[in-house]
Amino acid sequence: MALYTTINTSLNENSTQDYPYQYLDKTRNMHLMTLKNVLNIDIINHIQLDERLARNLIAKGIILLANTATTYIRPNSLFIRQFDRKVQFEQSKKAIQNDLCSQFISNKSNIISVSNEDYKRYYSTKTPYEYPSENYILSPPPTGYKPICVQLLARHGSRTLSNHDYDLETLTIWQLAKQKNMLTPLGEQLKEDIELFMHANNHLGRGELTQIGKEEHFGIGNRLFNRLKSLFISSNKISVMTSGKKRTVDSAQEFLNGLIKAEFNNIQILNEISNKNLLYFHKSCTNYMTFIKTNPYIKIKLNIIKNLEQTKIYARQVLKRIYKNEFVELLINGNYNIDPIEKKIIKNEVDIVLCLYWMFSVAPAQSQFNLAKMLAKYFNEEESKWFAYINDAKGFYEKGPSIEGTTVTYDMAKPLLTDFFSSVSQCIETNKNIAAYLRFAHAETIIPLATLLQIPGFTDKAVHPLDVYTYENNQWRGDKIAPMAANIQWEIYQHENNHNQILVRMLYNEMEVRFKQDCKSLTPDSFFYDFNELKRSYADLLLPSVSDVN
Repeated sequence: MALYTTINTSLNENSTQDYPYQYLDKTRNMHLMTLKNVLNIDIINHIQLDERLARNLIAKGIILLANTATTYIRPNSLFIRQFDRKVQFEQSKKAIQNDLCSQFISNKSNIISVSNEDYKRYYSTKTPYEYPSENYILSPPPTGYKPICVQLLARHGSRTLSNHDYDLETLTIWQLAKQKNMLTPLGEQLKEDIELFMHANNHLGRGELTQIGKEEHFGIGNRLFNRLKSLFISSNKISVMTSGKKRTVDSAQEFLNGLIKAEFNNIQILNEISNKNLLYFHKSCTNYMTFIKTNPYIKIKLNIIKNLEQTKIYARQVLKRIYKNEFVELLINGNYNIDPIEKKIIKNEVDIVLCLYWMFSVAPAQSQFNLAKMLAKYFNEEESKWFAYINDAKGFYEKGPSIEGTTVTYDMAKPLLTDFFSSVSQCIETNKNIAAYLRFAHAETIIPLATLLQIPGFTDKAVHPLDVYTYENNQWRGDKIAPMAANIQWEIYQHENNHNQILVRMLYNEMEVRFKQDCKSLTPDSFFYDFNELKRSYADLLLPSVSDVN
């Protein structure tokens, strides 16, 4: 993928329209000419950058227009003001790219500015993966320890829409408004937008990885290789398991593409049989399914949030941009006729807007700019944040910490946690020479495991039975716990002289996090834990064998 900055090169020199590039001085012209020569670009205002930088710019809020081969920054979205770093002709392409990267990231307000009001939106668990910046430094292992294994659980990457109801129910309401001549100018565009969006989703396949989803896992695998290169050079086997869903299989393949370098292509991949009891357990756990269907308290809490006055205010704001006021009043009062068979989700105006939000929440997974910004077209920042909160509440109550005293939402992850520990033990005690145990699954897998791990200040706080989960009283956020391609990694280290001394470090989305509160790291500021101490701390959460499911 190539990244270009583009401007209107056909402007008349005498034009009074304010285009910053018209005022480039001789020094900046020289710098741009240098870039042209070194980076092999066609014209002076086309700057080719590598894929890593392009993805970093996306993560930092600079919106890119992409197709399968080329990514462009839209001309009307950028303002290039000042380029004051001296660029020498003898610099290599890599040096210039690194220089540009540091300026874009650390001082991007002086290079490109994109209004947060225009583009910043909240997508909850559909948020694309954002890996740590280059400024984030992992702490080194203690002296004398070397990596011997890594354990991983990863959610699949960014995907297309998997549900078939959101678009159909939204179009049903739209058609009714069209018949009554109750559409606003924006509302007139909604049907075409939905059809374009769904065509792109259907073309790839419902619930399948997009190009961005593939890049997410390729990048995670590549960074793992670079971080623990000595491990993969000395070991020659990698165990891979998926839930069996195609998007997890494809994620695994992209991860491996990033992990395995051509010069080390003798690594043997052990493709394990798909195990839904380990990696798709929410569908097979009888206790959990019964709880979700029958427990009244979860439904009450979620209904309280859906019926808050603020929820209704935001829902009506969204609707009034699409439909005329009279029609919105009909929706609020329930005075509209829709076949009950077609009303699978919609019961009121809030449900209508939730359908629209859920449909377009996968928009950032799209490569085309007009599709990627689809949610931003119909929701402002505050509205998207509120409906992301509603989605977070559902994940929190049904799969996460939930209500104090309720453990069924994450007890089903015990076999998976047990598998992590038993795989570490196998790595230590046998000569299988397996460098990595890689597991690819879903948000419904990673959220319960993260909760079971009780990561301090992250996944360890349930709400009191009399309280309701809010952003003010709890740190749990769907876009941090389970964004697309979310991952939990355990790095296993062994002392070179005393092989019985085993340390574990946990990374969550490639950043260091701590194990539960009663686990003591080597030192107060260390992220490395003694493996035997971890087993003792989590002993009450482990099963006698992984086969003990349900």
